[in-house]
Amino acid sequence: MYKFALSIALTLITTLAFAESCPTVGMIKNNLASQWQAMDSDNNKPLSTKRLAMFKHNIEQFTLAEWQSIDKKHNTMHCYYRDKNGSQLEAYLSKNDLMPLDNKKLWYQVSGSMHCAAGMDKCMFQRHIMQQQQQQLARK
Repeated sequence: MYKFALSIALTLITTLAFAESCPTVGMIKNNLASQWQAMDSDNNKPLSTKRLAMFKHNIEQFTLAEWQSIDKKHNTMHCYYRDKNGSQLEAYLSKNDLMPLDNKKLWYQVSGSMHCAAGMDKCMFQRHIMQQQQQQLARK
């Protein structure tokens, strides 16, 4: 019983300690989102230096977190933002090997990907490797 309780406690602590969300507008504007890759939403290639500068200058608000499964071992999280006029910026931030936290009320399927129907502070995710380790601990 002690091992079971310990594994549950470790799982909860690890989940909270390693939960992530999309970078805030302030983080992006202040170059604090270096672990995220800025991508062109039209061709899914990295933004040029000029387009990245425009993206950082025009970004005003978070709009959507999107998760896509590439294969059984690799996934990607996309974070979308808009400008002051409400227009999408034709770009997104991407980070690989992340999984949505298990909250089925917030994440819903849209044509092959999962979208989060809440604010940035509620669209939480974690490293795919961490989630696999937690599931293994919970089974023991």
